[in-house]
Amino acid sequence: MNIRRFKSAPVMRVCDGNPVHLGHHAIADGRWRIYAFADNALPGESSRLASWAEWMLKSSDSPVVKYTPAGTDLDSLFDIKVIYQQPNGEIDFGPDIPGIFKPRVGPFQLTDYEKVYAINPEADIFEARGIDQKVAVVVVRPDQYVSHVLPLEAVEELASFFYGALNSRAR
Repeated sequence: MNIRRFKSAPVMRVCDGNPVHLGHHAIADGRWRIYAFADNALPGESSRLASWAEWMLKSSDSPVVKYTPAGTDLDSLFDIKVIYQQPNGEIDFGPDIPGIFKPRVGPFQLTDYEKVYAINPEADIFEARGIDQKVAVVVVRPDQYVSHVLPLEAVEELASFFYGALNSRAR
């Protein structure tokens, strides 16, 4: 496997419409990063992304459910972000955004709004990074190296990958 660092690219943060570099939001905190590159459906529409997000949040095989230590925030082990194919103005940060992308964190369990991104029309991340428009999941190790790239449908492969890398600690 050809191992490469996850290089940053411009995107638009949906919660405030600010242009940011996606990789600049990954701090050295020991968490795995999982970037879900969405299909062309909008939040709330039936899609591969919606099915994947539901699996990540609810399946006993999901790495989030299986390995996140009990009593910790939903994103304490995995920092999961979504990048939609549409420009920022077309994505509504409302109840239709899957819960895995807006976890409640910290002592007051406030919603983390900074996990939902849209393309920057001036520099489409899908084009710039050669990401298939049919969707992809990019798993990035805590040291910022890409360790796996797979389609959203490949939930068994994602579960198997983390089975070999982490100890089970059911929530």
